[in-house]
Amino acid sequence: MRIGLFSNAYHPVVSGVVNSLNEIRRGLLKRNHTPFLFAPEARGYRESHAGVFRFPSLELDRSVEFPVPIPYSAKLARLVPKMGLDLIHSHHPILVGATAAGFARKLRLPLIYTFHTQIEQYTHYVPFFSHETVREAARAKVGRYLAKCELVICPSSTIRDYIDSYGAHTRVVTLPNAIDVKKFLRRDSGGPSLRAHLNLPPETCISLSVGRLAPEKGLPFLFDCFKKTSSATPHHLVVVGSGPQKAELMSLACQMGCENRIHFLGSVPYQQMPHLYQQSDLFVICSTTEVKPLVVIEALASGLPVLAVSACGTKDTVTHEKDGLLSDLDTSNYTDSWNRLLQDDDFRQNLSRRAALTAQGYSIEVYVDRLCCLYEQALISYQRGVLQKETG
Repeated sequence: MRIGLFSNAYHPVVSGVVNSLNEIRRGLLKRNHTPFLFAPEARGYRESHAGVFRFPSLELDRSVEFPVPIPYSAKLARLVPKMGLDLIHSHHPILVGATAAGFARKLRLPLIYTFHTQIEQYTHYVPFFSHETVREAARAKVGRYLAKCELVICPSSTIRDYIDSYGAHTRVVTLPNAIDVKKFLRRDSGGPSLRAHLNLPPETCISLSVGRLAPEKGLPFLFDCFKKTSSATPHHLVVVGSGPQKAELMSLACQMGCENRIHFLGSVPYQQMPHLYQQSDLFVICSTTEVKPLVVIEALASGLPVLAVSACGTKDTVTHEKDGLLSDLDTSNYTDSWNRLLQDDDFRQNLSRRAALTAQGYSIEVYVDRLCCLYEQALISYQRGVLQKETG
């Protein structure tokens, strides 16, 4: 099959969607399919592989740290119809995703959409209009998009319920996000010691947070809980990622008197992430906007117990008291859970062993096999629908 993958982000942007797309692309190539990737251009970036086609883009202010696509290209408008695509797989419902839907309609191809993001949770990035106005417009936009699709892939059962609330009469299939589990299996990584790099004693317990430094990730809540954790166990928090809130969060750490215990590493190349997971003791996340966070799956594969707020996406991935702990979005509850993981070594080690077992269910090999089956089913159902329309 010749597959068009359309996304609002790709390399060099660092995100879960980008990592997922790269693994899908590799998996399709291994199965002798031909993927083409369409994404916004990133100025000064040199492509690391063939098969990538770029839309024009804009570089906005510091609050938006990735290129925003201009979802029209005269060059691509001429080129795409000549590529012999069999189907189009969109990863966003707006901008490049809208263009993907236009190509699908024009070329009479099935449109498949993976629901990665609850876009109405990100309305604070849209200026001049009230959040409620933008949220309602976003929800209406997504509803119309779902109706155009031959198939919608959702990464979790909770998100499936959420998609069903739109009332679109489109086939929806649950297919959890996946990773190359082998990359993250706990082993002697042989790399430099994270504790030595941070000038920490070997016995220091490290909690790891990975993600964009932005309001929707809830990091002030995480920092507040960290400050309130017990001092009985030598304990530091390592924060990986960048984003518009970085300066504010660094200032907040200083105001809390935690500047020597909260360490900001910035963006880290994806190939170095397994080493960071393996050098840590547990993984913490408090975002309530995740769909199926890859960072949680990566942490589990690395044998890290996960402490998460029980919310959409995380509660479908972490099983309470099996491979991690789920907490309410409550400072006291989250802090108590954190203290339990810090102070009970046997409990933490039991969770660690089970975490690695949980991650085996998120193999990218199984994911891509299933994805290819879904592609074939979508092609058949779409062609059947076209035939029925043509024959009346």
